Amino acid sequence: MSLFYTETPSGERRRWTLKEFVQGRPIGHPSHVMFVHFPVALYIGALGLDIVSRIGHIPSAPLAATWLILGAFAGSLFAVPTGLVDWWGMKPGSRARKVANKHLLLQLTTAGIFVVNEVVRWSHRNDPRAHSLWIVLGAIGVITLTLGQYFGGVLVYRIGFRVYGDRPTKPAKAPPVGEEDR
Repeated sequence: MSLFYTETPSGERRRWTLKEFVQGRPIGHPSHVMFVHFPVALYIGALGLDIVSRIGHIPSAPLAATWLILGAFAGSLFAVPTGLVDWWGMKPGSRARKVANKHLLLQLTTAGIFVVNEVVRWSHRNDPRAHSLWIVLGAIGVITLTLGQYFGGVLVYRIGFRVYGDRPTKPAKAPPVGEEDR
């Protein structure tokens, strides 16, 4: 197995498909989870900077928050396609697909809220204090983001979607207390 080729079960060597590449199979790790951290952190950071601009005297915070939101959009250019490839591979009507639909809807809602936030703030991005509307939109966006991330976590940690590799079989029985050093 290499970055460009894989072996089939019969031992034949073939190139990775585009779908497998986008899913992260050549690196042995789902790619969607690698990319979602950037938009999540940047959206939360933007809200934090807006709040800080109201609490303290940091006149550049609203401008920095505006750029963080744009950075989140850029990060989404990687997170969205990798998530959609996973979504398209799910069986319609399955539990995983139903949970993924909730995750997708909430993340699209989050993006929409932050698009509105960006449009509303753009002409005033150099103001020394964030406007209340920006903070309200940011807070609602972060709430929908958090709910969406919860459903993403359900997909991985409860359903086990796209979790592969070496899995431990049954947990080993713990030795009786006091006998672990013998």
